[in-house]
Amino acid sequence: MKKITKEMELSIKALGAAMFMGTVCLHIAIVALFAFISGDNFYYHISFAFLIQGMIASMLASATWALCFGSTKSWRFLAKYLLTTIILVALFAITMLIPAINSTEGHFIWIVSGLISTFAFGTAVAVLSDKHFKKTGSRSVLLWELN
Repeated sequence: MKKITKEMELSIKALGAAMFMGTVCLHIAIVALFAFISGDNFYYHISFAFLIQGMIASMLASATWALCFGSTKSWRFLAKYLLTTIILVALFAITMLIPAINSTEGHFIWIVSGLISTFAFGTAVAVLSDKHFKKTGSRSVLLWELN
C-alpha cells in the first residue's frame, strides 16, 4: 500500500509541476502580448508572491484532480469532473484573498493563467484516466501509466 501511495504522490507532484510551469509560461505570454499591443516595454519578471501562490495552488489543484479521479470509483466521469471543477473554483477564489499580492491587474492575469493551465492539464489527465479505465478496467491517476 505504501508503494501505491508513494507513486500517487509522485504523480501529484509531477502534475502540479506541469500546472505551475504552464501558469508561469501563460502569464509571461499574456503580459508580453498586452505589452506588445499597448507599445509598453515588457520586463520578464514575476513577483515572488505570485510564484509562492502558484506553487501552492498547483499542488492543491493536482491533488484535487488525483483524489477526485483516483478515489471516487463509482461516479460517472461528468459527475467527477463537475465536483473537481467546483472544488478548484473555490480553491482559486480563496487564493484571490491572499493579502501578499497587492497588484490587482497583475493578480487577475495570474489567476486567469492559473485557471487556464490547471483546467488544461487537469482535463487532459482526467480524460486519459477515463480512457485508461475503459481500456484496462483499472483506475489510475499515475501519469506514466496513462497512454
